[in-house]
Amino acid sequence: MVNVPIHLGAVKANHHVPPLFAIPQISLGVWLIPAGLILILFLLFWHNLVNHPRVSTVIFLAISISLFSLIGISVAMIDGYKEVEGKHLPALIEPYTRLSLEYYGDVPLLNKVGLSYFLRNYAKTDIFLELSGHSQTHPPGGVIFLWVFSKIFGYNLISTSLISILFTSTVIIPIYLLAKTLYGKEVGRLSIILFLIMPNFVIFTSTSMDGPFSVFPILSTYLFFKSVSSTKKVLAICIGLCLSLGMLMTYSTVFIGLYFTIFAVLSFVFDRQQFHHVIKTLSISLISFVAFYGLLFLFTDFNPFEAVWASIKKDEAGMGTGYETIGRYLSLSTANLLAFLIGVGAPLTISWLYGTLKSIRGTWDLFPSSYLVTLVIMAFSTLYTMEVERIWIFMAPFIVIPAAKYLHQRNNLADLHCVTSLTVLQLLLFEAMLYTYW
Repeated sequence: MVNVPIHLGAVKANHHVPPLFAIPQISLGVWLIPAGLILILFLLFWHNLVNHPRVSTVIFLAISISLFSLIGISVAMIDGYKEVEGKHLPALIEPYTRLSLEYYGDVPLLNKVGLSYFLRNYAKTDIFLELSGHSQTHPPGGVIFLWVFSKIFGYNLISTSLISILFTSTVIIPIYLLAKTLYGKEVGRLSIILFLIMPNFVIFTSTSMDGPFSVFPILSTYLFFKSVSSTKKVLAICIGLCLSLGMLMTYSTVFIGLYFTIFAVLSFVFDRQQFHHVIKTLSISLISFVAFYGLLFLFTDFNPFEAVWASIKKDEAGMGTGYETIGRYLSLSTANLLAFLIGVGAPLTISWLYGTLKSIRGTWDLFPSSYLVTLVIMAFSTLYTMEVERIWIFMAPFIVIPAAKYLHQRNNLADLHCVTSLTVLQLLLFEAMLYTYW
């Protein structure tokens, strides 16, 4: 048993495995076999997928999206079947059965009152008090997302889980394009290989809504760097729209806005010519963002400020502010950082850190250096009271792309095999030995 004097929000030291929001639970059943086989085959053939001359970009992305789904589903099923209210349900869908906690439980409410009423009264007592725990600490986009697809595929656990996985799998495209735009095709492909086995993304994307929440923040990041080398204003408008949709699903999208701001500041210091273009892009994006929420308010009376304030007060009521004492502030902030990097995986964290430090000592590559600054600010912001190994999975490209660039520059196949093998090992150990709730 571990005892700590500081309250870490959701993480209980006498129950969980600090700093992770997880409890020890051994799952060494028959469902470990398919996950193990899929990952072993991945380790044997990923190099061919990256380097084979007949594997075009389209084929590479199609295979990668398929692998994403296979790996995610098989790893989620390592826990086998769970008993829920007398029924044996696959571990893949078990988290969605917690109707008092999950967005899935609010779909009938939205269906009953209608979209306009739901948005207009989202932060008011007649709706807010009826929402599930997670919906109360998030904007309405998660419930709306599930509601829209329930209209197409029906309101059931299987379709909800599969739609979440398939929608999340589309992040492979902007991650690849972002890496390719920054560092070339080889780094782009290698980034996807590392992403496919990134422990926290694999573990949580198949069983939680944080996977779908990551799509628009990641897409906006790609569009931002695409716009840096382009004069097309439409890209800047699309950035604003992506950020708007991202913010409608998760308040964590604010991280991307902060990252863009830090990038602009560092551009002013190190690349004044780029700075002027970045400011122009961000100005157009801001106008697009404001216009989106202005129109949303005009047509539905949805007040985003009222909604975010209600969520803040709800979260503080359960988790505290995070800055009650200096001791709690420092412990919580440090634990946030450690939890995320542990979730990312030790091999990827080390590769990312080496790659970032190398870029800072060299030409001050603003992509990883801006992220490092933003990550530290966010970890010590008190905006999060743990669980960030899951909540922050949208940061995946900021980890895997610098790691892929660093490993590519080393030009050592043994290093690549070592990193991928150890990352897969950590992924399997985490899922087989810890119960992460999602």
